[in-house]
Amino acid sequence: MRKKIVLVSLALALLLLPLLVNHATAKPFYQEKTVKLIVATKPGGGYDFYGRLAARFMQKYLPGSTIIVKNIPGAGHIIGCNTIYRAKPDGLTFGIFNRALPLAQVAGLKGVKYDLAEMTWIGSACTEVYSLVTTKKFRNVEDLRKADVVKFSSAGIGSLSHVAAELFKEMTGIKHIKLITGYAGGEGELAMMRGEIDGQFGSFNTMGRPFVEAGHGVPLLFMSKKHPKGYEKVPLLQDIVREEKYKPVVDFLLTLNLLGRPFAGPPAISKDRAKILRDAFAKACEDKELLRIAKKSENPIDYIDGDEALKLVQSLLHLSPEAVKSIKQAYAVK
Repeated sequence: MRKKIVLVSLALALLLLPLLVNHATAKPFYQEKTVKLIVATKPGGGYDFYGRLAARFMQKYLPGSTIIVKNIPGAGHIIGCNTIYRAKPDGLTFGIFNRALPLAQVAGLKGVKYDLAEMTWIGSACTEVYSLVTTKKFRNVEDLRKADVVKFSSAGIGSLSHVAAELFKEMTGIKHIKLITGYAGGEGELAMMRGEIDGQFGSFNTMGRPFVEAGHGVPLLFMSKKHPKGYEKVPLLQDIVREEKYKPVVDFLLTLNLLGRPFAGPPAISKDRAKILRDAFAKACEDKELLRIAKKSENPIDYIDGDEALKLVQSLLHLSPEAVKSIKQAYAVK
């Protein structure tokens, strides 16, 4: 009887041996795979910088993989985000897009095909201080009020530069602000230097500070809970907009900037592959060489993980009716 049991056990072992060998020698999923990282804007500018930086260092932590960056601009990042959302959920496509896209979704903007709450969130590379920077002919917000016409650049109707300007226009009552779309990837700063536009909203780290400290412009206000060091005399949005009815909108904009440079993939990426991507992103954001490059270029890294990013997005998609009304007015959605 014992001999029979031994023979049966040996037979089972021989049958299972190929499976055990294959499991032991199986390649990690991302080895020899090509991963596409979509940047939902033109080359140049902050989103492109963070996208390419993430691609370079995530590839390091996905051994054997190749990460290619593809720029898909249009409609203030909406086209690129739609592309990410519709991608096959195999873990081989993810990307970075404008943090204002929750606004476009709340507003029901035409062309929005994504649902950010359904996407597979990888995380955010940093939080942001958002700013209004103008040419040097303006010194403060009161100067904007006195002007006949003020021209602001916009990266497109879905972008934060556009909706922040429209909300600022509504909340301050400066109705003669005119938005000119189509400026992205650093083109707005060049337009200010040429005298084509008077100012723009944008990240203070990637747009505002370099422009101001090069002597080309001045910061008129910050959308942030606190001032950047050295700019304590510049007013915050909440210092200028004090009407109680706009408080939910101001709070929304401040929360939005916590999601500074968001990365996400399409819905339904499997948990194991999503975890691999999240872990690689986290390790990339902690990499000493990445941090050195970011510091040298004055682009901060303040990592937020995928779970926290999703929580922020969910909070942004559930607003009071009053806040939704203001956002729809900013997008001119009736």
